[in-house]
Amino acid sequence: MSLPGLAAMDLLQTERLILRELQSSDADRVHHYANESDINRYLIFGDLATTKGAQNYVRRAIENASREETDQRLSFKLAILLKPERDFIGSCWLDINDKGNRRATIGYFIDNRYWGKGYATEAARSLIKFGFKDLGLHRVEATCDAEHNATRRVLEKAGMKREAILRQHRKRRQTWADSCLYAIIDDL
Repeated sequence: MSLPGLAAMDLLQTERLILRELQSSDADRVHHYANESDINRYLIFGDLATTKGAQNYVRRAIENASREETDQRLSFKLAILLKPERDFIGSCWLDINDKGNRRATIGYFIDNRYWGKGYATEAARSLIKFGFKDLGLHRVEATCDAEHNATRRVLEKAGMKREAILRQHRKRRQTWADSCLYAIIDDL
């Protein structure tokens, strides 16, 4: 689904951002960010930290994007581009993990040179709006490392509410870390 005024690969647009489908040339950027210590301090990139893993991730995203109807897609992996130059500053995603109950998860990462400018909040709000209005979702969730205060603020500014602390939910380096579960419900 492309919105009016956007290029074929562009999916969503905000005041300052364009969220477009990933393309094969983005694999190097995804790989770079997965290995950037400031960015991966709280995120687990796993396979994306390898060149082949990043290429496979982008290839699967392109395959998903090639589905004709959005209601047949379960995953939207997008590049975050800064207007007007269309500079690649990060990536975001919406994954439908329970189609029957109309539930999805969102996530994002932003180049650390662009932190503190509201771009992550803008992208998260856009994904949530897209999920509710265009995909008919009922619930959108996100998890983040409990110690990642900046991401917690982003999710709260995007309208999400913290629902739980998931104890020892994921590995962070050599120890277990707690996660916060955030969600927002479509009340329409």
